[in-house]
Amino acid sequence: MIKKVIMWCLGLLFLNVSFLYAAENSKSTDNTTIELFSDGKTEYIARFAIKDGWHIYWSNPGEIGRPTTVSANKAESGLKILNQSAPQIVKAFDIIDEYVYKKSAYFHLKLQQTHEVLLTFSFVECSDVCKPQTLSFNLDELPQTPQEIWNNLHTNLETELPQKISVNSPRRQNTIRLELPPHTTINFIPAQIGRVAEQSVQISEENNTTLIRWDNSDTETAPLSLALVLTPDKAYALEINYNDIPDSNLWYILLSAFLGGLILNAMPCVFPILSLKIFSLINNRQKPARFQRAAGYTLGVFACFMLLTTVLVFIKHKGEAIGWGFQLQSPWFVGIMAVIFSLLFLCMTGILHFPDFNTDKTYRLSGLNAFSTGFFAVLIASPCTGPFMGAAIGYAFMQKDIIIYAVFALLALGYALPYALIELFPAFLGRLLPKPGKWMQTVQYILSVPLLLTALWLFSVLAFQLDKDMNSTTAKPEWQDFDAQKIADAAAAGERVFVDFTADWCLTCKFNEKMILNSKRFKRFVEEKQVQLFRADLTEDNAVYTAALNAYGRDGIPLYIYYVNGQYEILPLFFSVSRLK
Repeated sequence: MIKKVIMWCLGLLFLNVSFLYAAENSKSTDNTTIELFSDGKTEYIARFAIKDGWHIYWSNPGEIGRPTTVSANKAESGLKILNQSAPQIVKAFDIIDEYVYKKSAYFHLKLQQTHEVLLTFSFVECSDVCKPQTLSFNLDELPQTPQEIWNNLHTNLETELPQKISVNSPRRQNTIRLELPPHTTINFIPAQIGRVAEQSVQISEENNTTLIRWDNSDTETAPLSLALVLTPDKAYALEINYNDIPDSNLWYILLSAFLGGLILNAMPCVFPILSLKIFSLINNRQKPARFQRAAGYTLGVFACFMLLTTVLVFIKHKGEAIGWGFQLQSPWFVGIMAVIFSLLFLCMTGILHFPDFNTDKTYRLSGLNAFSTGFFAVLIASPCTGPFMGAAIGYAFMQKDIIIYAVFALLALGYALPYALIELFPAFLGRLLPKPGKWMQTVQYILSVPLLLTALWLFSVLAFQLDKDMNSTTAKPEWQDFDAQKIADAAAAGERVFVDFTADWCLTCKFNEKMILNSKRFKRFVEEKQVQLFRADLTEDNAVYTAALNAYGRDGIPLYIYYVNGQYEILPLFFSVSRLK
């Protein structure tokens, strides 16, 4: 009897100690609890418990959300995340991928030193609303975890955390191989934000291995070094290493660029113009300075390509996303090109005639004339470059500047070569084509058709650009940055005011923005009622906006406030424009 009483007392004592320990190593919000366990040295395990109906985000939140992060107040602490739980993939509204933690998650941490270190967990907990949260632990005050509990936690980590493996990729190729069973369904998720270009991941099977390829999102960012592979049975945390293997793809891309330049000469935007020069050669086979004209034309092509490439490289280093053919984004350039193609059409059909500059002086300056022809020939090729230059250019802009220039130099060489060879070897052209005659006029009529179609297409592009510019200045309501004083003054004056508390990481905010705030109905309501719009963007921490949010009695977003007749109303999470008076 006495023995049972002693055991019962010891049990109660153990439970009491456990509860006291749990209180010391646990921090909570309304919906999330973090327990931090320590081995008494430099290793830590954080266990998240998340309330039903709520979630937080993985280190890469997906298309929307804010990543869950761990930070230390001292850089010398050497904080490192050894591993963390694999997320669930959620398809929000059937179109948006999110990587989230529900119910629970584990973080395995390592520090080099822990004295006077404050460990802070930052995350956003979301349901229909999202709430930014931070929980901090003073490691000097954190008790050592009892050994039995620590051992059990380590056992749980073996099943809860992904298996870590190291894989190799040839440098700049972004290709890895995994030994997985055939026909395994897998998901490849980058663990780092902004390292992989959207929709560039390709998964295939080769030689009984799984092959994963992707493109870098930007040449200026570091390559992907951490990723997650999810299979129906297991998760793998990948550490990706890049080897200094020569990039054999470069020679293939350079060859493709050269061949693409050759093919451009046969495109409908270019071939009719080239044919005019060929007809000129047929009619003037006896004229001298063929080498001068060939060199002038080639230099003109190279000069235009290199000028446009330099502009592209400059804009790329400024951090802008731009590609070949950017000149077609300018209504001025499109309009001028449309007029030029129209004039070329009229000339080829005989409605207009080119001025006759065939004087001795003109031919002495034929090199300059040929240079301008080559320069202009590159500009008129702009509308037709996509199909044959896309792959080479896409590759080029992921590489160093010297590779970009090399790719465009090969494009220029391929583009200039056919006409240069015809200039240098006119006898070969004479053997292929009949003597000058009426057939040339018939061919010109036929070739004028693609010029007319190109002109019409350019005019349609110009009309779209002008219409878009006009609409863009009137259709979008003007949002002002949140200003409590301006809002109060407008409300006191009896004006209607609409306030939007939002953030880029808030899924519901973005959904409502697309479906309600950007709708034609809402825009019409704003115009008719002359509503002033204010937006508080909480994507980054902002103490003023957070205080304003709390002043309305809320701690999560989205939040919509509508003022009318000096009084405000907190709108429902999903409101209808029809309820706004």
